[in-house]
Amino acid sequence: MNRRDFLKQTNFAVAGLLLPRLQFRTKHLIFIVSCGARKRDYYENQYLSPNIHRLAREAFVFEQDHCERVASHDVAFIELLQGREFHSADNTRYPTILDYIGNAIQVDSIRKIPRALQDHEPRIVVCREASHEVGHNSYEEYLRVVKTTDESIGAVLNWVKADPRFSHSTSIVIRPEFGRDDEVNEHGQLHHSYGFYYTHRVASIFWGPDFDTGIDRTTVIHSLDMAPTLTHLFGVDAIHAQGSIIPKLFRFLARTERNH
Repeated sequence: MNRRDFLKQTNFAVAGLLLPRLQFRTKHLIFIVSCGARKRDYYENQYLSPNIHRLAREAFVFEQDHCERVASHDVAFIELLQGREFHSADNTRYPTILDYIGNAIQVDSIRKIPRALQDHEPRIVVCREASHEVGHNSYEEYLRVVKTTDESIGAVLNWVKADPRFSHSTSIVIRPEFGRDDEVNEHGQLHHSYGFYYTHRVASIFWGPDFDTGIDRTTVIHSLDMAPTLTHLFGVDAIHAQGSIIPKLFRFLARTERNH
């Protein structure tokens, strides 16, 4: 059975499988995925990443987001989008968040996001930013990319806030495929290897009208949780995902839990 037939058979697109919307206001989601960036650099270093720091202060951040598969960019990326562990060709049968949510666009540069929103007004824009791969060549080049990426994210944030069509209905989520090694190797390179804390743990940042604000430094979430969490934002159940909806994240649910 091919993927198209599988999606048709499950009929999730027709039935909708809508969950209660719980007063969600997000109509557009920007999901920025970098190909390997350390939270030490893009999140913990305010000098390198002042714009992401600015965004994080207005967002909810999970500092312990676990990445199990750190060797393959393609495997890590598809697991983020599907919410399933990757098992060779079997994963081609399963939908991604773009399929679940619909009206979706994928771009390869953060700077293309405003134009994609303006021209198409999609429900979701997924940006897979590959420039961090220069870390395999040079740590110094990688740091320059971290800074340039931060500037691009700052420009997108400013644009969203200033645009009357999107300012009150757009959410931004930042989550690398995985991190990078704790240490630069003897050749001045920064790889992504098994066994390093900063390779396996990234910080996920959720900014928007439906997310609570704050920092969770201890709860361990997982890459497989991203798909069901983001589809839930649009009232859709990612029925084939193996992850869970991230707790304490949504503004309405978080405040309800605190009141109880």
